[in-house]
Order: sequence, then C-alpha cells, then structure tokens
Amino acid sequence: MAATCSIALAISAPTYAQAPAPAQAEPGNAQADDAQDIVVTAQFRSQKLQDTPLAITAVSGEMLEARGQTNVLDVAAQAPNVTLRPATANLGPSLQAFIRGVGQFDSSFAQEPGVGVYVDDVYYPTMTGSILDLVDLQRMEILRGPQGTLSGQNSIGGSIRIYSRVPDGTGDGYVQASYGRFNRIELRGAAEFALVPDRLFVRVSGAGVARDGYVTRYDYACTHPGTTVPSFQNGSMGCKLGTQGGKAYQAGRILMRWLPNDRLDVRLTADYTNDTTEGAPSTLLFVGSPTGTPGVPAGNPAYVMGGVALGNATGSPFISSSPFGSYAQDSFSRSPYINYSTFIDAAPRDGTAPYSIQDRYSVTGGGLSLNLNYELSDAVSVKSITAWRKYRSRYAFDEGSPINTAMIDNDVRGESFSQELRLNANILDDVQLTAGGFYFKFKGHARQRVGIPSLQFIQDDRAETSSSALFVNADWGVTDALHLIGGVRYTDASKTYTYGRLGIPGSIFGGLADPRVRTLDGQSNRSASDHWDFRAVVQYRWSDALMTYAQYSTGFKIGGVNPRAFFPVQALPFGPETLNAYEVGAKSDLLGGALRLNLSVFLNKYDDIIITVSSCPLPGAPPAPCALPVNAGKADVKGFELEGGLQPVRGLRIDGSLAYLDFDYTSLSAGAISSGVQLSMRGPYTPKWQSSAGIQYDAELGGGGTLTPRFDITHSSGFYTQSVNDRLNFTAGRTLMNARITWKPAHSAFSVTAEVTNLANKLYYNTVFDNRGSNYTVTGFPGAPREWAVTVKRTF
Repeated sequence: MAATCSIALAISAPTYAQAPAPAQAEPGNAQADDAQDIVVTAQFRSQKLQDTPLAITAVSGEMLEARGQTNVLDVAAQAPNVTLRPATANLGPSLQAFIRGVGQFDSSFAQEPGVGVYVDDVYYPTMTGSILDLVDLQRMEILRGPQGTLSGQNSIGGSIRIYSRVPDGTGDGYVQASYGRFNRIELRGAAEFALVPDRLFVRVSGAGVARDGYVTRYDYACTHPGTTVPSFQNGSMGCKLGTQGGKAYQAGRILMRWLPNDRLDVRLTADYTNDTTEGAPSTLLFVGSPTGTPGVPAGNPAYVMGGVALGNATGSPFISSSPFGSYAQDSFSRSPYINYSTFIDAAPRDGTAPYSIQDRYSVTGGGLSLNLNYELSDAVSVKSITAWRKYRSRYAFDEGSPINTAMIDNDVRGESFSQELRLNANILDDVQLTAGGFYFKFKGHARQRVGIPSLQFIQDDRAETSSSALFVNADWGVTDALHLIGGVRYTDASKTYTYGRLGIPGSIFGGLADPRVRTLDGQSNRSASDHWDFRAVVQYRWSDALMTYAQYSTGFKIGGVNPRAFFPVQALPFGPETLNAYEVGAKSDLLGGALRLNLSVFLNKYDDIIITVSSCPLPGAPPAPCALPVNAGKADVKGFELEGGLQPVRGLRIDGSLAYLDFDYTSLSAGAISSGVQLSMRGPYTPKWQSSAGIQYDAELGGGGTLTPRFDITHSSGFYTQSVNDRLNFTAGRTLMNARITWKPAHSAFSVTAEVTNLANKLYYNTVFDNRGSNYTVTGFPGAPREWAVTVKRTF
C-alpha cells in the first residue's frame, strides 16, 4: 500500500459583514441544502445566491456530501465552463485551473495563476498544493469571469473560494470510515467544543486517506527477455517495480472562535500538511519525431541512449503511427495502466555516475491566519485578515520508457504573507460600501536536477513577488428593484526572478554547470506592473422570481521572465495580460420555487495572452529544448452557461448545467507565429462543450429510515493541452458516471453509503504532456478506472 502522511491543523472561517451574537448558530452552518438558502460572500457581504449579480456555482457542505465530492476537482466537474485538472507529473502536485478559457497550467513561480484560490479568504499564491481536500466545509463558491475589483490580481479568469465550518455553540460533529477498491481506507471526522460557554469555541476536523496506485511500473528487461536494456528488477516483487497514483495522507483542522462581546468576532487558523503521495499516474503514449511520425532507432533517443538500444524498432511497444496507441504491439501487456519508468539514469550524458530519484508527488506545509471582524456600529464594521503560509513540494518525472530520456527531480519551496483590511458601511440604508487594502509578499526557491539528453545541470532559481492594492466597491439601491453597482481597484505588483545554474558533482565539466547555461547563474530580472481594474453592474429585480443584470468588468495577470531558460538567449521577459469582460445574466425561481434556472452570456476581450511555447527559434540557440512564455496576442472568448435545479415532488431533486465556450484568436504576435501558433487554434484547456446532470431521491421507509439513491453524469468535450494545437496534445472528450446510495436508519445517528465512481469504467486522460520537442515523447496521465467504496458515518 502507498504510504503518505499529512497532518493539517487549521483554524479558519468564512467572511460575514456582521458578527453573529454569542451562542447563536452561524447562519451558513445551519443552512439546509435548499438552493434558496445558500448564502455567498462574493461581494464582501452576505447575500443569497439569487440576489448576487455574478456567475457563481455555490455548493453547500450538505450537497458536497450527497454527491460524494471530496476535493475541488470533483466540484469543478459539475461547474459550467470550469476546467480543473491535476497537473502533469513534470509540474508536480499542482492544479491546472481554467475558467472561461482563462487560467494557467504552469506551476512555476515565474507564472502567476489565472484563477485565484482562497480558503477562508486567505489567498493561495501558487497552484502547487491547490488540489485541496474538502474536509468539514460550510460551502464552496466558484466565481466565473474576472474578479479584478473583488479578488485582485491573478483572478483574471475567476476565483475558487472555500469556506470551513465555523464553531457556533451547537456542539455537533461526526466520524466516518470508508473502505474501497485499491485497498482504499479513509477516515474523516469533526467535533466541536465550547471552552467557555457562549464565548470561546473550538472545532477540530480531520481526514486520513490511504490507497494503492492504479498504474503499475514494470521492469522492461524482465517483461521483455532478450533485450539489451539493463534490468532494475526487485527480486521480491518479480517484474514489478512499483505503482503510481497511490495515496496516503492525514489532514486535520482546528478552528478557534472567540466572541468577547456582541460586536467582536475573532477567528484563528493554523494548518499543517505532510503529504508524500506516490508519483502521478502516467503512461507513455507516443514516441516519435516532433512532426508526429514514428521514430527510428538511429535517430530517436527513446530507442538509443548512452549506447543502450531497445532493439528491433518494428517490435517495439513504443512505436505508433497514430496517437495514443503505444501499447498495441506490446508483447507483455496491452493495459493502458502500465509503464516502464525506472527513475534511474544508468548512463548519464554528463559522465557522472548512475543515479536514481524517488518517484514521489509530495507537499509539506502549513500556515496561520487571524480573522477579526468588529462592528463599530450597526452600520459600520471592520474586517482584518492576516495570514502566513509556507510549503515544500518534492516530485519527480520519468516519461515512461525504460531508459532515461527525460528524468527530472524537483524540490520547490514557497513562503507567503498577506494582509487584507476591509471597511463595510451602510450609508442612508441605500448604499452599501466596501473599501480596503491588500498587501501580499511571496518568496520561492525551486531546485531541480534536469536530465534531458541534450542538457544536464542543476537549476537553483529564486523568485520574490510583492503586491499592494487599494479597492472600493459600492452598491446603490436606487429603488427596491434597481441597483447600480460599481468598483475600482488599483494594484501595484512586482516580481524578481534570479537564475541559478549549478553543476553536477563528477560531471565532465568539473562540477560546474554546462557552459551553455553557466552564464545564467546569478542573473536577475525584475518585472513591475501597476493596473486599474473596474466593475460596473446594472441589476434589476422584476419580481420575487426573476432578477437580471448586465456587467462590465476587467482583470489582469502580471508578467515575468522565462523560468526555464535552457540557454541565455531564452532568458526573455513577458508582459502582463488583461481582460475586458461583458456579461448579461438572469437568475430565476419558477413554479413556486420548484424550478431554478440561472443563465449567463459573456464576451471576453482577451489581450496580450500569456502562453508557453515549446519551440523558440532564437538566434544562438537550437529551437529545442524550449519552454518559453510569450505574449501571444488577442482573442475573443464568448459563450453561455446555464445552471438549473428542479424539485418536482418532495424528496426528489434534479440538478444540471450546460456550457458553451468559443475561443477565437483575433491577432497574433510575432513570437507566437514563429513558434507555430495559428489564428485557427484554440487556447489550451478550453473544451467547447461541458454539461452535467444529477438526480437523487429520498425514499421514506417508515420505521426503516430513509434510502437515498443518487446518480451523476458529467461530460466535457476534448481540448488541447498546448498552445500549438496538435493531435498528439489533444485530450479526448469524456463522459463519466457516478452512483451512490445512502441508508439512514430511523432514530439513529448512523448512516451507510455505497458508491461507485467511473461507473462505465471509462479510460480517459486528465491531461497529456507533449514533450516531442525535447525527447520525442508524449506522456499521458490517465484518470482512475472504476472504483467502489462503502462508508459508515455517525453524527453527534
């Protein structure tokens, strides 16, 4: 079984304009999962979802449990025009997040996220470690479209906001245990305690998960006797070298809340995580030339490396003339869930001794936050959010072949501090005003051994980012029906990136870095941007059942410098990107509240789009290896989103969504054109169609309790994973189905749930890594096959 341990202690809380009175239940905690009751704080104050003129997917903690959703990826699958995928193994345990075609898939410090991630109003500055486990939550909000005035920089595509349960004096809690396929063992629980009645509360929650991997690594020499490939066989495991995709971690949170009087609400958070999960599940999908044709032993490093050849190319399992057919000729297995990764370089090109790295995908870190909310009067309140966070991530990548063509070992560290101050005021009962400031600073250190055939060195880079902002948002109720809303935010941001290029002890260069990269060592680049963001909304409520709005908003993401400069001429800066968004929407509750339909239609004018290209024909350097961020040009991104829910009879709930997204380049820069980008291509991670549907029914069994079956189906059309679209970096569309049934005995605190995920046992890939420019390979990252689990829960 995979073994990973993480412990998280967190004391956190959602944002409210007014602090609740002592001994009263927190409003959000007590809410039922009726859609009418979902309260969001997207505009800095508590509002019902249907009264908020924003495109929001809001899911309560009860619905998260009903759907069996335990991380942000599960929720995103049912949010329209939202694409969240785990990153490729070479980018580590990070999140690839896109909303309405805007986001970021690179976890490097040099590139800022395009979708902001917040936990209890604390900003998570990098995508590393953002595949968050959802433990004991009040709700989760996904805001679509630029949140420039509401969330600030790096929320140009939207934001994801997660809010923990807050202790409110009820003393409730739960404990649950699960067992399932791949020897999955999972424990979750939460408990609340009153240290001082009506004044001081603590809530403790935690989770532990262990599961074996579903992709198996095999020793190629053992499974293919007679080849010249060296064997790395472990005698006690036969031909098996290990697995990938296994999990084992522990997570926990402690939340302390102090209510010294009726006006002051103090919430403290501390969290820690230690996750040493197995490497990302990966398989080698293709070996061939950059043009997509099959390789030959004479010219392909996947076949010939350091004098070791895989033998007959005609019989090699890595030959393919069509995408993703790499194992069709494998005499050992045609399973799509195997690879031949060794994580060993038996013959390094730089003359050093053979070495091995650990196949891991780990994150260790934690933080502290202090949330203060003080009511100066019935009309004015002040909120302060102070946070410090730190993490370390270690991960490795091996493309899937039995000999080293691209093996990378990473050690990444980051530390951040943030301070936000808000003043909320009600002026003459007609204007609700929020004004404030935000300060943020981040330091990062990335160290990795780069082991590609043409270049081997140790990268030792450091980055520092700082940002300051002032903002004002106002909502003027002109009449009971008409509201005019406006906001402005000024941001001043800067980033300094310093290259480190070190040698590998024992190399042919005498322990120094390869001369081709050596001159980069110690070179720094500073990027600075200041920007004004605006938001203007006209909102009109036609009746209790219908509200419409029209909105204009902006967003931006700061620039930087290429973090993966393999050669000095590649150490090039890139500028910020901006977005102007136009949106109209309607939110309705029809049929006496039984039917809910929310619609949004949008047009985004996307300028100076930051993309990463893998071919950069620059003077003085070969076109590859290359991973160069450039400002590609302009695009129009338009589409619509429809979310709905229906409760036709008591106990029956139906929910669903439908989204369409059209990404069209309108102009391209010279750098994008020279790298192969064309006007007809789409941005990465932008599926054209997405949809979801779910149905559940609470069947009353009289004295036998309640039986609740639920079925969910999600669909996403295919998308490209790189800016230069190609059939070999296209991830096919997928349709996934999940089913679960829960029995709650009458007059009992227990419940039992049986669930099946990926019901049809669909083979699909979360993403693919097209690395033909550097080592002629394409690596795929398959999602989990069909799994089952049984859960027993007790509440108290």
